[in-house]
Amino acid sequence: MNKLLFSFICVALAVLAGAALSSCNKDDVIETEVAPEIILDSETGIYTVAAGEELTISPFYKNVEGASFKWTLDGRILALTPDFTYTWAEPGEYFVSITVTTKAGTTSEEVAVNVIKPAIPAISFPISNDRLQLAVGTEYLFAPELINIGEAQSEIVWTLDGKMVGDESTYLFNASECGSYVIGITVSNTYGSASKSISIDVVESLPGELRFPPPSYFSTSTTRYTFVDRPVFLTPIWENISPVAFAWSVNGAAVDCNVATFEFTPEQPGEYLVSVSVDGGSATAAVKVMCVSATESELYRAPSATSSPYSTKVFEWVPAPGQFIGETVVGGMTGNETTLELANKWAEQRLSSNYYVSLGGFGGYIIVGFDHSIAKKDGQYDFSIMGNAFLNAQSGAGGSNEPGIVYVMQDVNGNGLPDDEWYELRGSDTGLGTTLQCYAVTYYRPSAPQMSVQWTDNAGATGSIDYLSAFHRQDYYYPAWIEADSYTLRGTRLADRTTQNPDTGLWDNSAFDWGYSDNMGSDNMAGADAVTGEGQRNGFLIENAMYPNLTHINLQYIDFIKVQTGVNAKAGWLGEVSTEVFGFEDLNIK
Repeated sequence: MNKLLFSFICVALAVLAGAALSSCNKDDVIETEVAPEIILDSETGIYTVAAGEELTISPFYKNVEGASFKWTLDGRILALTPDFTYTWAEPGEYFVSITVTTKAGTTSEEVAVNVIKPAIPAISFPISNDRLQLAVGTEYLFAPELINIGEAQSEIVWTLDGKMVGDESTYLFNASECGSYVIGITVSNTYGSASKSISIDVVESLPGELRFPPPSYFSTSTTRYTFVDRPVFLTPIWENISPVAFAWSVNGAAVDCNVATFEFTPEQPGEYLVSVSVDGGSATAAVKVMCVSATESELYRAPSATSSPYSTKVFEWVPAPGQFIGETVVGGMTGNETTLELANKWAEQRLSSNYYVSLGGFGGYIIVGFDHSIAKKDGQYDFSIMGNAFLNAQSGAGGSNEPGIVYVMQDVNGNGLPDDEWYELRGSDTGLGTTLQCYAVTYYRPSAPQMSVQWTDNAGATGSIDYLSAFHRQDYYYPAWIEADSYTLRGTRLADRTTQNPDTGLWDNSAFDWGYSDNMGSDNMAGADAVTGEGQRNGFLIENAMYPNLTHINLQYIDFIKVQTGVNAKAGWLGEVSTEVFGFEDLNIK
C-alpha cells in the first residue's frame, strides 16, 4: 500500500476512535518521502562550449539520499555521476538528459549543449587587396576588425618590417621616408592565432585620378545620351587630389566653365567628346556624349492590351552589405546567388510574388524595367513601390521607416538597357543642408566568416555593418556576386532619423514627410495598413524628376526605375537601416 495513503487511513481511524494518537509510526512523526529535484547551474538550460574543450555540468540536487544518476544522449549512457564532464569533438547542438532515481520516484531534465567551432581569432582590414599607398609623412591609423580576442589569454602583436612595434588593437603608422614597408599583426588566444600583413608603398605624392563613372556598378560604358536641347550634367570623380580649377572643352575647343560640373546642351544630333583637366593639367578625363536624332515621343513604348502593370525585369540588384544578404533562412536566398545573372533572377522571382528584396545599407540599389513605358499623368501618381514601413501602433509615430531614394530613366539610346541618364525624384528633404547629393561609401569584404563589414566614406568617416549572430547565421553579409574585395556605392544621402528610447531601449526609425519608398510619408497610398505595414506602398510622380542641380526636368514618360537605400545608419540590435522593396506598379494600367 502507498505509504501516504496508509498514513491518511491511520489518522482517520484515530479520530473516529477518539484516541489522542498523532501518528502511525513509532516516533509519532508523519514521514513523507519526496521525489528528487534537479536545479541546473544554468538559468536557460543551455550550455556553450568549443569543440575539443571539456564541459562540466554541476546541477544542485534536493531529496537525493541513496539516489542513482544517469546522463544520456540519444539513449546512450554518458555518465553515472551527479556531475557531468564530457569533451565534445564536433560542433553542433546536442540534447543531454539527466535522470535521478530514488525510492520516492524519478525526475529528469534535458539540457542543450551548443558546441561551437573553436573561437580562433580573425582579422579584417578596410583595405583593398592588402596593399596601401601613402604620401610620405602621412599618418595612417590601422584599425582592423578583430574577433575572438575577448579572453584574458588573448595577445596582439604588431610588427613593422618584422620588428615588434605595438600590442594594442590599433597601430598608428607614419613614415618619414619613401620606400616599401610591411605592417604585420598577429592575434592569438587559447585556440590558436591569426596573422595578416599589409604592404605599404610610401611615395613623395599620391598620383591623382580623374574619371567619369558609369551609370551603375555593373555597367561598362561611360557614354552619356541625350536629346537635342536637353542638357547633360557632367561631373567627374577624383581621388588623391583636391582640385581647385577645372578646364573644360568640347571636341577640342575650350568652353567657358571652370567648376566641377559642366552643363552641356547639344544643339544638334551627333557625337561629342567632352574633356576636363584640373589644376593646369595635373589630371585629365574625357567622356563621350551622344545626342540622338530621335525625339522623346518617338521612343515612347506604348502599353499594349497584354502589358503588365508590374515590373518585368531586374537589370541590377546590387545591395550594400546587410543582414538579409546571403540569408537562406529569414532572407529567403538559396545560397546559389553567386553571379549577377543569378542574383537578378532571384530578385525577379521575389518581386513577382510580392516578397521583399533587401537593398542592404547605404547605397544598395535595385534597377527594374517594364514591358512598356510609364507615361506621366498630371495630378495623380504615375507608379507605386511597395515596402514594409510602419508606424508605432500606440503613438502613430516612430516605427520602422527605411527610406529609399527613387531615380527614373528614359531609354534614350533605344537599346533596352538602363545605361542612359538617371534623374532623382524630388523628396521632402531635397535641398536641405543635411542632405548630401554626392555621397559615396566603400565596403570591404571581411577576411573570415561571420565578421562585420567595414566601410569608409568620402567624408572621412568609417564604420561597419554589424554582424548579428543572434538573428542571422550566414557566413557573409557581403554580396557573393561582387567579385572585388571592395566596392563603392554613390548617391544622395539623407540625414537619418534613427533614435533609441533611453527608458525602454527600443529603436525608432521615424518617417520622412514624402518622396521616398519604404516610408510612411504623406504619399503612403490609401489601403495600406499604417500599423503593420502590410501592403504599405508609396506613390510617385514623374513630374518630380530633376536634374542633378535640383531643377525640374519635364519627362513625359520613363522606362526604368532605381531605388537606393538613402541613409547610412544602424539601430543597435535591429541592425543596419536597409530599404526593402516588394514590387513596382504602373498605376496607369488597371
